[in-house]
Amino acid sequence: MVWNREAIYSGRHGGDIYRNQICHDYSVNLNPLGMPREVREALLYSIDGWGRYPDPRCEKLKEALAVHHKVNVSQLICGNGAADLIFQAVQALKPKKALLLAPTFSEYEKALQAMGTVCSFFSLSEKKDFSPDMDQLCHAVTEDLDLVFFCNPNNPTGSVVERKQVERLARACGEKGVRFILDECFCDLLEQPERVSMVPLTDKYPGMFILRAFTKTYAMAGLRLGYGVCSDEEFISRMEQARQPWSVSVPAQVAGEAALNGEEYLQQARSLIAGERIFLRAGLECFGYKVYDSAANYLLFYNRAEACHSDFSAGHLWEMCRKRGILLRDCSDFRGLGIGFYRVCVGRREENRLLLDILGNIAGDEKKESMP
Repeated sequence: MVWNREAIYSGRHGGDIYRNQICHDYSVNLNPLGMPREVREALLYSIDGWGRYPDPRCEKLKEALAVHHKVNVSQLICGNGAADLIFQAVQALKPKKALLLAPTFSEYEKALQAMGTVCSFFSLSEKKDFSPDMDQLCHAVTEDLDLVFFCNPNNPTGSVVERKQVERLARACGEKGVRFILDECFCDLLEQPERVSMVPLTDKYPGMFILRAFTKTYAMAGLRLGYGVCSDEEFISRMEQARQPWSVSVPAQVAGEAALNGEEYLQQARSLIAGERIFLRAGLECFGYKVYDSAANYLLFYNRAEACHSDFSAGHLWEMCRKRGILLRDCSDFRGLGIGFYRVCVGRREENRLLLDILGNIAGDEKKESMP
């Protein structure tokens, strides 16, 4: 298996508070409201049951998901986070050739490399804020492909494509006999997810597999819970055979069931994120960073000084922030990006102010150091 462990263990992959003295983590894109009260309470009440093996079929959770999404239980599969399902899907498909966007979530390429798949890349234009040209992307879907990955909203850029345009891509894949894996893990935190999600069209496109996760939506990354939706039940069965049976723990299943009752919680989060994204973007731009259009709960920005200043090494801003107790996501390891690109999550106002204050202190210190 090809796995960039060094990037993960260095902390620059995001979320590594274990090897760094961190007070505030801006490197992971979780719901700023934190874990819902209903989930916390359900977990407390369920502790006595944690000593038993979890249900390998996740029946109760899948029944709740089926009602939530108005799909059949047989069209669902649960896993130990979305990344677990990405690897399972690739293992079940064993694709010879796949198409990926660049930049996009790096786990797709890692899973494909582990299978020995040849990857081709559709480059997103920095001048267009990394928003995909759907005409060109649909044209890039050819019969020699086995698989296309598409992340909507895209990670780390935050660009989003509305349902009609994604449907064009699903149709192009179907016509060429190409499996289409659509990652919607951040969809529920968009202002109008119903204009984006392809879940209602699950039956229409059997070659489409939709990835979802509780991780970001309900701020429960440590519990590891993801799921997939697909009307091709034979493919779901192949994925089930490719996974170990107890991959979803008892607390994760309990938390998932409880979380699905939190529509008011999600509405509050969407409203908060929409307003704070504007505030945070304006603050970042005040420091001269190039900030890219995003509809998600995170922002990608470019620190030109780091890329151009001979005294700054790669990850300079990441290191300066780490020394002050905060963690950013250094995006220099994303295919299609490079030195100077960073991603930050959108938090509550006090969290966003703290981040901007620290970035302001760093900018002030650098200005003093550059003075003769």
